Amino acid sequence: MGDEYTIGVEEEYQLVDAETGALRSRASDVLSTDWADEIRGELHETTVEIGTQVCDSMKAVEQDLSRARFQAATTAAAEGLEIVAAGTHPFSGWQGHTIHKEERYLEMALRHDRIAREVNIFGMHIHVGIPDRLDRAVLMERVRGFVPHLLALSCSSPFLDAEDTGFASYRAILWRQYPYTGIPPRFDSDAEFNEFMELLLRSESIRDRGNLYWSVRPHFSYPTIEFRATDACPRLEDAATIAGLTRLLVAGVAEGGIEPPAAGSLSADAWRAILTENEWHAARYGLDGFLTDPVAETGRTPVRAAIRRLLDALAATAEAFGETDVLVRVEQLLERGSGADRLRRVYRETGSFEDVVRWLVRETRLGTGFDRRRSQRASGA
Repeated sequence: MGDEYTIGVEEEYQLVDAETGALRSRASDVLSTDWADEIRGELHETTVEIGTQVCDSMKAVEQDLSRARFQAATTAAAEGLEIVAAGTHPFSGWQGHTIHKEERYLEMALRHDRIAREVNIFGMHIHVGIPDRLDRAVLMERVRGFVPHLLALSCSSPFLDAEDTGFASYRAILWRQYPYTGIPPRFDSDAEFNEFMELLLRSESIRDRGNLYWSVRPHFSYPTIEFRATDACPRLEDAATIAGLTRLLVAGVAEGGIEPPAAGSLSADAWRAILTENEWHAARYGLDGFLTDPVAETGRTPVRAAIRRLLDALAATAEAFGETDVLVRVEQLLERGSGADRLRRVYRETGSFEDVVRWLVRETRLGTGFDRRRSQRASGA
């Protein structure tokens, strides 16, 4: 069964000056020196993106992410730049940066105007391959309740414009300015979803199917469900762990091994509102937050408790997939803290956002073969 549910990851990296740590609009320069032709541009010239191969395990994802991060880091280094995997840049503002000159991105900038210029953020997208026998729109509705869990694990953007925003993932908040973001509505079939998409295209509400930006969606060209809520994770093993967990929960829900979070007696509209709030709470408080839970006696469940409940529910699926180490590593991530927790710790210790960026550069390199600071891995900082 495990080979039916493949997995792939896309990561967006910040390009920062190797000396100052400031954000730089140099993606076109980096792309021009990418000898492997594996690095892609994004909306902003501050950003490069990579994608893994189609993988069949968490370990395979980790190995390919290591290769991709190494490729991006060495190519950036040839231009006097470093890469950073984190949801926002800690101190560089959006002003003065440029849009990538590809036609698609220029049209996107024209459509969204200041939002496109101002929302300079960096995410991780996780694709889980879905067997043809399953209805992806129905599966999307059933897995959307786990979006807050995944976001809380990935949070890495507490800082913006040289201040603490108070949020664990301010990237998630900034992203909400775009249309068709957040928790998707319920669809009862792929046919209903496609009818919805055709209306948006016919009315020109969206340019193409790629302009649907929900936190989880059926991908428009791959036979996958794509999760888009997560921040880019500074630590490679965290990114692979969250991707592995995503694969298990999709398979667990699809095969009946686990049930999605319960809506109780709430209507479909009311339940979507609760899930939207839960995504906000995950962005605000990260692993220290809570989720509104209609079936809990108090009406709420701590995020860590909700994630551990998910791990327990996934035990049989993980055993069947030979991926029990995914559950062990999620527990380790809960104990170590998210990227946001560790970024705040670094800032408390140094009092310098420049030092935070230097730490991020080192953290992004860990496990790639491009890193020489084994002490950072050992410290668990």
